[in-house]
Amino acid sequence: MSYGLALSAIAVANMLAIVTPGPAFLLVTRAAASRSRLTALAVAAGVAFAAVLWAAAAAFGVGLAMTRFAAIYGALQILGGIYLVWLGLAAWREAGRTEPMDQAPTERGTRRGSLSRAMLVGVSLTLTNPKVVVYFSSIFVAMLPAEAPLGVRLAALAIVAVEEIAWFAFLALLFSQARVQRAYGRVRGAVEQAVGAILVAMGARVVALARL
Repeated sequence: MSYGLALSAIAVANMLAIVTPGPAFLLVTRAAASRSRLTALAVAAGVAFAAVLWAAAAAFGVGLAMTRFAAIYGALQILGGIYLVWLGLAAWREAGRTEPMDQAPTERGTRRGSLSRAMLVGVSLTLTNPKVVVYFSSIFVAMLPAEAPLGVRLAALAIVAVEEIAWFAFLALLFSQARVQRAYGRVRGAVEQAVGAILVAMGARVVALARL
């Protein structure tokens, strides 16, 4: 396979993995609808940054080596699962809060959390997401030729960065529109409970399947 074909395959596979709804999708869209566009973009930036870190680890052999140590990989799974559960419980707590309906989501997002903290949430979520580790240490590595020069490996990282940023920024812009935020405000409690339940279920499943 030529390097051009390999990079094209990586671009397609990576995009398919990104657009598949998961914890990052839930957190970015939730931040956009309930907080602000900037907060959602900060979460998106954190997700993209961590994804590139995992891609770099995979491209240069670190990620693949780590998955061969069952104890380390199992610990990462448990940590990621616990973090998802914690995020889910936080969403449930958020559902129980009552706020004035005339208070703009943008104002709430600006006051309640800094952009750096929002970015840290995105980074932490992706760094501890076992599915991200599995993707980059198996599918991503398999499509990247072992003899690929540095330039090709860097091009693969660039593809990951561009696609991650483009997709999650698109979600942030889409779900932070005023009409979406108004609609979210009317059903906020139910949505927060649903998101919380999904995150808790995801986290519990990850912990249950972890093997030390």
